Amino acid sequence: MDIKTQSELLDDFITELQNQASDLTDTTEGSEIDVIAGAVSTGIDEIQKVALDKFKKTFFSTAEGDDLEYLAKDHFGDSFARPEASKSVGVVTFSRPNTNLGNVQILAGTIVKTPANAAGSSQRFRVISTVTMTGLSINASVEASIAGTAGNVQNGTITQIETTLTDSSVTVTNGDDFVGGSAAEDDSQYRETIRQLIQTLSGATASAIKAKALNVSGVEQATCIETLQYVKEWDIGGNVGVGDYFAIPRAKLYISDANGTASQALIDSVLSAIEYTRACGINVDVLGAVAISINWSATITLNPSGTNYATLQSDTSMISDEMTKYVQNLDIGSDFDRGLARLYIMQKFGATGTNDLTDFVTNTPTGNISVFENEKAIVGTITV
Repeated sequence: MDIKTQSELLDDFITELQNQASDLTDTTEGSEIDVIAGAVSTGIDEIQKVALDKFKKTFFSTAEGDDLEYLAKDHFGDSFARPEASKSVGVVTFSRPNTNLGNVQILAGTIVKTPANAAGSSQRFRVISTVTMTGLSINASVEASIAGTAGNVQNGTITQIETTLTDSSVTVTNGDDFVGGSAAEDDSQYRETIRQLIQTLSGATASAIKAKALNVSGVEQATCIETLQYVKEWDIGGNVGVGDYFAIPRAKLYISDANGTASQALIDSVLSAIEYTRACGINVDVLGAVAISINWSATITLNPSGTNYATLQSDTSMISDEMTKYVQNLDIGSDFDRGLARLYIMQKFGATGTNDLTDFVTNTPTGNISVFENEKAIVGTITV
């Protein structure tokens, strides 16, 4: 639909008026015709804007804010509501040098935390379920006290116990990074969530299971692989096979967080999420991917006529940022292909993009890097 500006509407009104009454020639500013034309064109322009605004609210690609959520819930129900900020979850290990003080009960709600930063604040986490330490160590699941990315902390940083325990010699640490915390989704992220949720409605397909996994907070990549396992019935008492071999369908779902792997807590969350998506009787093994670090260095040739020529002469971070994004977005099981990587960068910064580069040459790796189906390429050292 062709949307005209207020100025175009004004000109159209005057033209049509004069076509109908050619003796009406005074269209100078302030004339009666000018006043009438201005009022009519302004009114039509406002009607256009209101109609367009209402029209935009009926499409997922153009609706925004509360209108986008209302549209999703109206079409598909409350399960399509915008995801709120989520809390980071993970596992900490409580340890002690001896068992002289007997069993130590670590109650649900026990607070552990990181040391205070320069501003005097710590990231606090609470134990989700009560555990009892009978030996020298025990693991406990914890979640951040507040939702959002602030709860995403590196391994080895949760080292303080705020809640008093019956054995003061007990220490705590986290062996893995915590990466599950996320902010409330913005419109762009929410549209992708809606797309994935719509995909899950098909149910039991590989793409539906993958989409369901990607909706779990903390999952960055997921790959579902279908296999047939050939088996034969076995008579245990008679120690003999019965009948012919037959195939049992199985599926492996590899998931990864921002580090290219997955904690047991994240795997458990995905197992719970896909329970009502998988087909009845079909087992889906959820496995953490294996991280494979990719070091990528490249030489660029700048175009003096490029949009960002002055900046790129001294700061190539916009190139390295896109290189980083390319590796991060590789699916689990996807190889690093030098040719495809170059094509991605040149589409962004070559003649069809910002026109900043006339050439991009990968120096390392010196060849393509193949990965197994369970491996996820992650960013190593990026150099331009």
